[in-house]
Amino acid sequence: MNVGFLGCGNIAQAMIVGLLDSGLKPASINVQNRNQKKKKFYEKNSIKRLAVTKANSTNFDFIFLCVKPADAKDAIEGSTINWGKTTLVSVVAGISSQKLKIFANSEKVIRIMPTTSAEFGKSITAIFMAEEQKKQTKKLIPLLNKMGSTIELSSEKDLHEFTAVVGSGQAFIMEALKQYDEKLLKFSKNLSMFVSSIAQHIELNNGIEPSIKKIMSLKGTTYSGLKALKKNKISSVFKSAFKAAEKRSKEIQNEY
Repeated sequence: MNVGFLGCGNIAQAMIVGLLDSGLKPASINVQNRNQKKKKFYEKNSIKRLAVTKANSTNFDFIFLCVKPADAKDAIEGSTINWGKTTLVSVVAGISSQKLKIFANSEKVIRIMPTTSAEFGKSITAIFMAEEQKKQTKKLIPLLNKMGSTIELSSEKDLHEFTAVVGSGQAFIMEALKQYDEKLLKFSKNLSMFVSSIAQHIELNNGIEPSIKKIMSLKGTTYSGLKALKKNKISSVFKSAFKAAEKRSKEIQNEY
């Protein structure tokens, strides 16, 4: 397996670390990136920074496009990679498969949406591919599963919602957890233990609702607090965030 990365920002670094920790050899990963400041990351992880002039001579199974939407066209067209001989796997939000095929002048395009939890093998990654690319997914999905788990989407349009709910969703929850961070400092500095215990509750009790019921007693402190949250329409706050993120994903598609 030989993979390349165009771009080396947060998501690319998370994916690379996840792949390395899962056993993929550093020699199997090549990165092409304009930012020289990433040198320490390359050295720390023993991966190769691929010179533009050498890209065309390297045989890749997959190239992961991990740049900002505004840079996607230039990154694809400006590389010397032979897109007819490799599969472009886009991690870019909003830009459609059809556009990517035009940029690469190739039909070999697959779109995915991982999360930065790939760094520690916990990413839930969505994947969408055209029917003719199904064969390639037999090699790609096991690779993605090294970073967590993979969900195949039947419609490319679903990537907008997935990006909002899963791709951005962790940050929304973390924003809410800031309130706990401030309160917990009075009693403990171990917010990570507090959060990880929530995940264990959900796993052991087979869901969120059963976990809430296990914590709550009727007309107790938890009951009163939850009642206040519902009264203040906490669900509407998150729905608004999901809607805004999904709308932005669609706007990006129209822009590029």
